Amino acid sequence: PIACALIGKEVGDAIEVNAPGGARGYEIVQVQFI
Repeated sequence: PIACALIGKEVGDAIEVNAPGGARGYEIVQVQFI
């Protein structure tokens, strides 16, 4: 679920993920390609 929520987002964006344990909020602070 987290990967799908991150599609199309940029650094500084905030997302909310509806996980099995409940809704969780995250803020994107860095994107790193490895």
